[in-house]
Amino acid sequence: MSLSWGVAQMAAEQARNLEDKSVAVLGCGVVGLSTARVLQRRGKSVTIYARELPPETTSNVAGALWYPTHVYDARRASPIFLERYGLACRLAHREFQSYVAPEYGVRWIETYTLGAEPLGRELAGGNELYPETRYYADARGVFGFPHVRQFTAMMIEPQTYLRALLRDFYAAGGRVVVRELKSREEVATLTERVVFNCTGLGARALFGDQGMASMRGQIEVLLPQPEIDYCYLANSLYMFPRADGLILGGTFEAENWSLDPDLNTTARIIEGNAQIARGLRR
Repeated sequence: MSLSWGVAQMAAEQARNLEDKSVAVLGCGVVGLSTARVLQRRGKSVTIYARELPPETTSNVAGALWYPTHVYDARRASPIFLERYGLACRLAHREFQSYVAPEYGVRWIETYTLGAEPLGRELAGGNELYPETRYYADARGVFGFPHVRQFTAMMIEPQTYLRALLRDFYAAGGRVVVRELKSREEVATLTERVVFNCTGLGARALFGDQGMASMRGQIEVLLPQPEIDYCYLANSLYMFPRADGLILGGTFEAENWSLDPDLNTTARIIEGNAQIARGLRR
């Protein structure tokens, strides 16, 4: 979610000099819709081919705080990759700012990182992207953790946001074909010569991309609590207040491809967040 506009603009830039007016986008999650909208702004006629549409995409169950963590393995990242990652962060952050409005479900929100150990000074994507950053030490009496970092980030409501993007795509003359493409050969039968692959994890099967790795996350959704107007992140746990519910996470399970909820994970997330809540003194 966080990098969607960044990677969309970078992908569209690669096709800037192509004469083809009609292009295909595979996938209708947040990256597919973002890429389709960027291409439309550049004068392209876009058809989205997708097995599932919002609200059935995996993007619809994202936590969706603008905070691009767990994007890459730092041990394997090259300098060129890190440079492009930084560019994607800046492009995406700037674009999301233009969508801050109830119509799109994007808003600024006060966010806290809670830690038992001193917190690093570098925020995901670059400190310049987070206004009003402050650090607190000896904060256990207020936050339940000795070390706290406060910053302002953007919260994205996936249900509202993806629905609005799809509406904008249709309004700009876009076409959607609900179809599951199962192989390169099927992709090759499309009438469009230029194809943007936005299938996410689906690329592993569709294009034989064995380097594609899953990072499974599980969330729990409680009833909405409008009085809560802040987020927190504490190790692997987090709490995001959204209009559709209070979102509790999380997990980051590498190479776990299951979409089924795990009851033990549910219990860990709820109890872990309950312990954090008991320590807060806001």
